Amino acid sequence: MSRVKRYSKKRKRWRKIAAAVGTVALIYIGGVTYFHFHFYPHTRVGNIEIGLKTVKGAKSYVKEELDKYVLTVEEPDSEEKITAKDAGLSFSDLEDIDQIRKEQSAAAWPVRLTREYFYDALHIQVDEGTLSAYVDTMKCMNPVEPKQSVGASIKYDDKKKKYKIKEESIGNIVDKEHFLEGLTTSLTSHSRDISLKDETYYEQPEYKKDTEAVLKAKKKLNKYLNGAVVYKDGGQELKIARKDLSKMLTCSKDFKVDVDKEKVKAYVKDHVAATFNSLDGDIPSGITAWKVSVDDETSKLIKNIKSGKNTTRKPVYSQEGFDREEYNVGKTYIDVNISDQQMWYVENGKIMLSSDIVTGNISTGHATPTGFYRIAYRQRDHLMVKYNSFVHYWMPYITSVGIGFHDASWRSSFGGNIYRTNGSHGCINMPPAKAQALFGMISAGTAVYVHW
Repeated sequence: MSRVKRYSKKRKRWRKIAAAVGTVALIYIGGVTYFHFHFYPHTRVGNIEIGLKTVKGAKSYVKEELDKYVLTVEEPDSEEKITAKDAGLSFSDLEDIDQIRKEQSAAAWPVRLTREYFYDALHIQVDEGTLSAYVDTMKCMNPVEPKQSVGASIKYDDKKKKYKIKEESIGNIVDKEHFLEGLTTSLTSHSRDISLKDETYYEQPEYKKDTEAVLKAKKKLNKYLNGAVVYKDGGQELKIARKDLSKMLTCSKDFKVDVDKEKVKAYVKDHVAATFNSLDGDIPSGITAWKVSVDDETSKLIKNIKSGKNTTRKPVYSQEGFDREEYNVGKTYIDVNISDQQMWYVENGKIMLSSDIVTGNISTGHATPTGFYRIAYRQRDHLMVKYNSFVHYWMPYITSVGIGFHDASWRSSFGGNIYRTNGSHGCINMPPAKAQALFGMISAGTAVYVHW
């Protein structure tokens, strides 16, 4: 190739490069010029897009958008609109838009075209009185069927045998103060919508399922459920069912947990005492019987419950009779009190018969033996050969020495101190009518407990 041709080719290549550079330069200069008067793309003031507009055009467009601005209030089944006029909206003269343009470097336009720019420069204001008055007219503030919110509660689940939290329910009564705050924020930020569907703006109950006081109350109630007592004594057993225990526990409106003393006392009286008392009702002076101390047992049971520990024990007694473990008498027996010269026949925990008696003569060494016995048999018209005494009703319980209950028609009085100097030879003398009544009530094997 000739030298001239090579030089010509080289010149063409440089011309192309120069043309390309010139084109780029022209485009760059054009961009600088353009963005000296226009906003970058994706520039927003509040929620209004002003990209590629001049300052004058942006101001005009923003004013237009603000004038026709509408906020949509989304409700569960419908929606309502709030216009700029409804809210009494006003805004500044938009001087900040000039400053926004100045802050955008026109020279850097090639690297800034793809970015987004957001400016909170509208300074929108809401007329509180105008907005409040308009809100009062909205459908959401005036539901056809008002429904109050209901706070969380704690209920005993009988199937799962524990306490569970019942979740709160949110009604349809709008909390106006809170709603106005949300509306003001949405309006001044030029948001397009605000939702009531998430229940944020409805009146909220003070206590919800995840409120700390509710969670603590549930934990304490379930702890107390573990504090039940299993009562065992004299072959009898009573276990407090969790359902019954749950009725003794209370949880106030502000979720303070406690044990209801009166309900515990009622349970002790109706169940514990009814099971372990050997008599129904008050125990007559002189009789030996088992009686639960209702007040003392109530206090102890409350402590057991609050401990949260399951316990097995005997009830607290105010009076203790014969050894239940040794004799296992149950609730049917004859009780003989030598000191008081009284006897009682108790059947299924109820006193069926009581009588004055005369026991063995202690001055002659014939005192009636104490202890636990059982009626051996019953016999009508019995002659006590040893003493040549005839009785109509004979009910022996110590056959080896011939001691038992019988009528004593030869006596004119019973009780008092007769037994000390004019008592029997060890038997228990009874008025004839009382002996006849006892004879008809008891049977062989009936327990007899004799004591001072």
